[in-house]
Amino acid sequence: MSGPLDALADRIVRVSDIYAAHFGIDRSGDWPLLKLQEEIGELTQAYLTTTGRTRRPADAAARKQLALEMADALGMLLIMAKAEGIDMDQAMQDKWLHWLDRDSAVLEPGEG
Repeated sequence: MSGPLDALADRIVRVSDIYAAHFGIDRSGDWPLLKLQEEIGELTQAYLTTTGRTRRPADAAARKQLALEMADALGMLLIMAKAEGIDMDQAMQDKWLHWLDRDSAVLEPGEG
């Protein structure tokens, strides 16, 4: 199944390829997972700032940084999915969106 996440991932991988070539970055092995972890850390820091739990002001610039860090985390997740041969469109369908296909999409506590 190829869908919008797969197409987005292809474009993000192209950007990552350019970046890696320019800076001489070896992205083999566990690099995508480690880089995703780094981006999640940066997302956490941006969230703490946005919610007023750091020395920096929780202002519009902090909110913009939060959005950029979310984009970084999503981008790295999609890069990792491509590296692992995971179809994220299908995975999202299997994990989340299948509930929309049911007549009565009722989740019991603890499911999902």
